[in-house]
Amino acid sequence: MVAYWYWQIKVFLVCGDMDDQAGTHETGSPERSDGPLRRPVLLVLLALLLLVEALAVLAIGVALVAELVLTTPESYATAIALIVLVLAAGVWVLFIAVGTYRLRPWTRGAALTWQVLQVIVAICIFQGLFADAVDGWPLLLVSLLGIVLLLAPSVVAVTRRI
Repeated sequence: MVAYWYWQIKVFLVCGDMDDQAGTHETGSPERSDGPLRRPVLLVLLALLLLVEALAVLAIGVALVAELVLTTPESYATAIALIVLVLAAGVWVLFIAVGTYRLRPWTRGAALTWQVLQVIVAICIFQGLFADAVDGWPLLLVSLLGIVLLLAPSVVAVTRRI
């Protein structure tokens, strides 16, 4: 079972899905034959931004695992649930970054959802119990940059459904 999922992830990350290998899009229409597809610079920047965000979330997950090992939490169930959620979010954003680079149309909605969630977290950092604007501003600015890149006409044009 693990080998099957490993193969599925490898095919997704390296080779693409079966439609890509056959040279057709999801609609079944042949790809454009006007040479290699050029990705807009803003799309590459968006994919890089999402990749950095994914690596940051995964690093936070690893730090939480280290904290769980080194200290005694008040509730092991809550600590493990938080670790699982953070690592799942990191993997999700990593798949969004790869899908964005590969021009998948589903990534726009997923990336926008992630950016909006980050805006909400930034606002909570500004207003929360341990409010600290120093921590909230970078998250808010990165999220707004992601939203601007997502809504750029060149990115929308290449990631829309054909």
